Amino acid sequence: MKQTWCFVGGGVRALSGLPDGGSERQVMLLSTELAARGNRVALLVPGPVDADRSSISGVEIVQGWRPESRWPRGIRLWADRLPSLRRAMGRLDPDFVYTRGFSVFAPSVAGAAGRMGVAYLAALACDDDLRTVTSGSPRGAVHSAVYGRIARAAFVRLALRRASIVLSQHSGQLKRCRAMGLESVMVRNAFVPFEKPRVVEGVYDACWIGHLSAFKGFDRLLELLGRIAGRGWRIAVAGSVQGSECRAMLDRARSCGTMEYLGEIPHREALSVIASSKILLNTSPSEGFSNAFLEAWFLERPVLSLNSDPDGLLSGEAPLGICAGGSMDLTEQGLVRLLSDEELRRTMGRAGRCRIETHHLAGAVVDSLERAAAAAACR
Repeated sequence: MKQTWCFVGGGVRALSGLPDGGSERQVMLLSTELAARGNRVALLVPGPVDADRSSISGVEIVQGWRPESRWPRGIRLWADRLPSLRRAMGRLDPDFVYTRGFSVFAPSVAGAAGRMGVAYLAALACDDDLRTVTSGSPRGAVHSAVYGRIARAAFVRLALRRASIVLSQHSGQLKRCRAMGLESVMVRNAFVPFEKPRVVEGVYDACWIGHLSAFKGFDRLLELLGRIAGRGWRIAVAGSVQGSECRAMLDRARSCGTMEYLGEIPHREALSVIASSKILLNTSPSEGFSNAFLEAWFLERPVLSLNSDPDGLLSGEAPLGICAGGSMDLTEQGLVRLLSDEELRRTMGRAGRCRIETHHLAGAVVDSLERAAAAAACR
């Protein structure tokens, strides 16, 4: 039976083939696969629509609220914009409502779904979604109220605890959800194979992909770059700069000569950078399962991670890379080991490609999403 899905959040840029975040790319992959199966799928954007079409790849693009508002700036989100978002959601009359990751509008979405009597699926986008204090918590009363401890506590209590079901990315999140008393199942990150990107051999020894922020661990990357200065390695860094502090760190890092900053680049170019590198670096203290892991493994590139080790894939009997368990010393040692052992890289890379093909293809992931939605609707 064909059903109506309402995804609330970002994803228009990813649908349009423009640079976007990992959560938005997952929304794009899931929504387009559901639309291809004949379902009615809408992306309800919390804000003005940044698109020149009302439908992209079979997904309807719906504006959640207008940019103008008669309310003062400090209260317009709650007094005007969230009520507008709820009304737009009601007009769509969905069977299922889906959000991905932390947001200030998720509690309102959860409440509206409850009043409408439809299943609300709250998907986790990172390990920080289950925490009220994060590694990259913002400073200041205003930012803290919107993005910090207060808002995150509201997200856990008013969105996750009211969700019909919470969708975990990996077994660690699933275990944590159950410890918190949250009803949860695992729906893995989706992946769609792509044509082999342009490869320039010998250009980069390693690459780091993501916006330059504390969430992504840009400060830890710079510490690593300082440790390996003088070895003659070339590390590619691609992503937009988030905030003045990271801009200042970037300016300092450029002077060490190890890093080549590429700026914010289209997704296709990012894939070419990964393919032209020997390994992918990840230094985030917060991510649970980065999309870049999947892209690197599909290209048969191992991952060197400072913290993230989803499902033990970087530390098991046949690892797909190396996890340093939070240790910068072990990260440096892992980098030396991987860059000096081509056969090890090849073995890990091939295992990574196999993992993608057996666990993450979008068709199988959406099958699990539909099973989770059907179970949630019966509760």
